[in-house]
Amino acid sequence: MYIQSGEVAQTIPLDNIGESEGSVELTPDMSPVRVILNTEFISRTKSEAVRFYSYAIDIRDDQDNEVLSQSGALTLRRESKDIPANELSRTQRRIHSIDVFSVPKKSTYHWEAQLTNRQAEVSSAHLEIRRNVETELPMSLWLGLGLLIGGILLGFFITKRSEE
Repeated sequence: MYIQSGEVAQTIPLDNIGESEGSVELTPDMSPVRVILNTEFISRTKSEAVRFYSYAIDIRDDQDNEVLSQSGALTLRRESKDIPANELSRTQRRIHSIDVFSVPKKSTYHWEAQLTNRQAEVSSAHLEIRRNVETELPMSLWLGLGLLIGGILLGFFITKRSEE
């Protein structure tokens, strides 16, 4: 899978709620590096518009320069018929690709993470630091997309021609 390309350099457990912080040793031969947030949670609502949790991830180098700063939330908009009956008891998992960056020099990088429960109970969370990741989409994806568009155009022209 593209988002999980490369290899895991370090897995960092996070507090399920609130702030976590620590440091990680990174070197230029790891570049490019991708930071991924993995979560497991249980919904506390059967609402149609849901904001399960929010997160903020910051990484700074040893000179306190910002290397990465990203925040977001897991939100869903769904119809009531699409909400599973076991919504309030089943564990759900999400993978968030936070960002990709190059490591300019060997250093200890300081990270901070903030998780805030909204309409979910986060039961597990960890950051994954992946080294030597792909930064461009794989050629097979582009070929598949080209074939799909070609098929749609071909179908359009065939139906257009049969109408004449």
